[in-house]
Parts: sequence; structure tokens; C-alpha cells
Amino acid sequence: MEGDASGLATPFELAGFLIDPSLLRVKGSEGETRLEAKAMAVLLYLAQHAGRVVSRTELEQNLWSGRVVTEDAVTNAILKLRRALGDSARNPHVIETIPKTGYRLIAPVDWLEKSAESQTADGSSAWIPKIAGPGRRLALLVLVSALVLVLLFAWDMFETEKKAPEGTGPTVGRPSLAVLAFQNLGASPDEDYFANGITADLITDLSKVSGVSVIAPGSVWPGRVGEKGQRQDSTDPGVDYVLLGTVQRSQERWRVNVQLIGADEERALWGERYEGAMGDLFLIQDELTAGVIAALRVEIAPEEEHVLSRRPTVSVAAYDAYLQGIQAHGHRTEEQNLIAKGHFRNAIKLDPAFAMAYTGLALSHSRDAIDGWVATPQASLDQAAELVGIAAAMDPLLPQVHFARGQIDLFRRRHMAAVEATERATEAYPNYADAYALRAWILSYAGRTDEAIAAMEQALRHNPRPSASYLEVLGEIRFVEGRYSASAEVFDRVLDINPNYARARMWLAAALASSGDRERAEWEAIELMVLSPGLTLERLAFAFPFKDPRELERVLGGLREAGLDD
Repeated sequence: MEGDASGLATPFELAGFLIDPSLLRVKGSEGETRLEAKAMAVLLYLAQHAGRVVSRTELEQNLWSGRVVTEDAVTNAILKLRRALGDSARNPHVIETIPKTGYRLIAPVDWLEKSAESQTADGSSAWIPKIAGPGRRLALLVLVSALVLVLLFAWDMFETEKKAPEGTGPTVGRPSLAVLAFQNLGASPDEDYFANGITADLITDLSKVSGVSVIAPGSVWPGRVGEKGQRQDSTDPGVDYVLLGTVQRSQERWRVNVQLIGADEERALWGERYEGAMGDLFLIQDELTAGVIAALRVEIAPEEEHVLSRRPTVSVAAYDAYLQGIQAHGHRTEEQNLIAKGHFRNAIKLDPAFAMAYTGLALSHSRDAIDGWVATPQASLDQAAELVGIAAAMDPLLPQVHFARGQIDLFRRRHMAAVEATERATEAYPNYADAYALRAWILSYAGRTDEAIAAMEQALRHNPRPSASYLEVLGEIRFVEGRYSASAEVFDRVLDINPNYARARMWLAAALASSGDRERAEWEAIELMVLSPGLTLERLAFAFPFKDPRELERVLGGLREAGLDD
């Protein structure tokens, strides 16, 4: 087997999951997950060699033949597989890591002569007639294609007929609304960034209306909790209504379908479809926001109408590049951060007056310093500060300007100035949950733990489904409190959400070593060095901006005990 040959493979069962390599799908009792082609190719190769140790070199030679491969390419694929299969590196039941050697598939593989799309309504599996050679593949293709067409037709009919019946709708007052992450119905999961961006912009727009209280569950960006099966969010205390939707983008056109559901209802109170050319994106976004506000029966003040009419850029292409940058930046890896910079620079090139693109690029440069990815972190912060200054000259009230300044000031050890920056951010945008979380982070490093916890509670009121970055802050606070086991538990949750989050793995290693779990700490340190080979304790000292140097030494001591080099 060489390259991505998954499209030629027979489906198989593995550890309670139905794997269909041709469709890049993994089905389990809790739903379905789509894998990237390369991750599926790795799983298929391991399945074809189940029971024996497959070295990293063997995987690279067979699956990345003739290509330049980064050191963490195989590691990232394994991490994605473990997440999809509910596996753990420490207690594996599917893929076992053999330190400094390779990987071994330890779960039994049951090869099937049935299509992953042929399950009946009651969950049983229908068998596909065994047709030899090309005829069998053609039969499978025809069956899958027909089923996909039926499902698309059914979805389209459902979306068009879900208008609210006459006389129904939300009650008058100041309703509370949870906006769930819109699902991407496009042909490629690579389009997820676009659906995420539409969701985030809608949340921002609705938050500007005083007549509605918006709760933004933490499933908007990658690595967020609750990406699947989000309907349960409607039962969160204090939520009156839930808004959910789908986004489908095809070449130069796009479509969004939305539903408004009562928290105690199982039927849609209101639904609508908006579609048009990509060039009409901002106009359609305005119509979408207006439609939701009308469905909620809230009034807009004249000054709110003015604020809602403003868009951050006049260029749809620049906006698209910015969304891709946000998506890449959210992965919290050195490689993806470099990609994010490219997207933000492209957005600035397309619209030099796009202030938010400058703040995005600034955060990418500050991330280099925060995560120890550069040998000159101070230079990265200086570059970030310069970009924030450009954005501030364009739009001094932009909340992201103050957020970026707060992060930069924190790592310049200017703790009070950093807190003041977050206060200006929340003054401009009172629902800015990320700014409250940043404030909690700053206060923790300033040694004001009680205030840090209060700030985090405030962040969670605005965003009750914590993201990986929120949990990271909470884990750091627990470490500072000396609650090392509790800290390690939080960082385990972070890595369940985002296995590539190097900073969280760094903290987990320190927390485990400090709690006395030396074996696990050393394991996490090895994984950390695979993700970020250039890390040293000297470089990491900058990444922990404690006001009290004794706190810094506690963290570095834990990392040293875990096995990181000075």
C-alpha cells in the first residue's frame, strides 16, 4: 500500500466502530466522525498490519512517499485517530505506542463485505452482494451515491418546510438565546472554518442588541466542547431559546439554514433559508441577523442599528482569508500558527484597512512568544505590538485591539496594564467572554488567584461550554493553588479536546511531576518534545509571566523533573 489508498479498501469493524475508508467515516454508538484522508490511511495501514509494531519510518515511507514530511505528521495522525476512536495513549485499547519504536494496532479487526452506508433504520446491517472486481466497486458506488442523493433531498425538504405556524413564536421580553455552532454541509471538512465564522459573526451581531441576552456555547471554534450532538445545550439553565443551523458552500455560492427552538420544545418555532452569491455574503449576513431579531420579537435602538450596519471589511475575499486564519490559529500548534500568519497577511493584502486582520496577525506573533516557538520572544511581542498599533489607528474601539494588547502586556510582565486592556475590551463589548477569560489568566500570573477565579466565572457565564483555552487557564490556576492532581485532571480534559495543544501538554507534565506521578510526567514530556522538538527550559521561562519568581521556579522544577532539558 502506498499513499492514500483508503478509497480502495473494504469497510471493517474495530473496537465497536464501523470504519469505512472509502468515505473517510468512523461510526460509533455516539455518532459519526469524518477523518482526514491521511489519518484514515494510517488507520487502514495499521489495520492491514494489526498485531505487529509498525515504525514511524515505515508509515512515512508507505503513506508519504516522495513528500517532505514534518516530524509530527505521524504523531498528529495518531492523535486524531485516538480522538475519533476514544482511545488513550496512556491506557490504549486500540493503538499502542511503543516508545522510540512505533505503533501497534491491538484491537481485533473484523473485515466486512458490506458498505458502511448500508445500515438499516433499526441499526442492523444489510449485506452487499459479492460482485467480483470492478463490478463490485461500481455497485457500491451506485448504492452510496443514491443514498447520498436521497439524504440531501430529504434534508432540503425538511429545511424548506420548517416555518413557524401562525401565532407561534418567542414570548415578549428579553429572551436568552444560545447560538450553537452551525454545521458544515459542504463537500469538504476543510470548509468548517467558514461555518464557524458565520456562527461567530452572528453571535457578535446579536450581542450588540440590548433586547436579547446571548449565550455563546464554546463550540464555535475548533477544539471546543460539544461539536457533536449539540441539542443538549438547550437544557442549560437560563436558556430560553436555541438557534442552530447549517452552512453549505459551493464554489461561488453559499446557503445557510437556521432554526429557532424553544428550550423546552422539540419543534422549530421559526426557520428560514438564506442563500446567494459569495459577493452578497455581507448582505445575507445582515438579513440573517435581522431575521433572528424579528423572530425573537425584540426591538433595536437606533444606535444599535448603526452598529449592526458596520462590517469589519468591504472585501469578501479578505474576510474569507481572515476566517481561515482564525481557524488555523485556534489549533494552537506551531505549524498551524505559521499557516494562520499567511492567511492574515493575505487578508491585509486584499484589504489594507481590515483592522481585525492586523489583530489576528498580532495574536499569531504573540503566540510564538507564549508557546516558546521562537528564540527571540521579545522581538515577536514587539512585532505584535506594532500590528496592534496599526489596528488601533484604524478602529480604536475595536474590542480585539484591547484583547491583543492585554495579551502582549501580560507577557511583557505589565500585569496591571494588561488587566486594564481587558476592561476596555469588555466595556466596548460586554459579552466578550474571551476577554474575561484573558483577565482571569492575567490575574493568576499576578498572584491574585481569588480574583482570577471570579473573572473565569464571569467568562463562563457568557460562554458556559468551556473551550480548551478556557480550561487551560483553569488548570493553571489549580496549579498555582498547589492542587496538582486537580490541575492534571483539567489538562487531561484540555488534551481530550485538542491533543495537539502543546502548552497544555507542557502544563500537564509539570502538574503530574509535582503530584508525584513521575512515570506519566515523563511520558507527557516525550509527547511534548515530539510536538515541539526545539523546546528547552530556558526558552520556556519566558512563557510563564509570573509576577512572583518563586511560582516560575515551581513550574520549571516540575518540567525539569519530568525530563525536559535546560
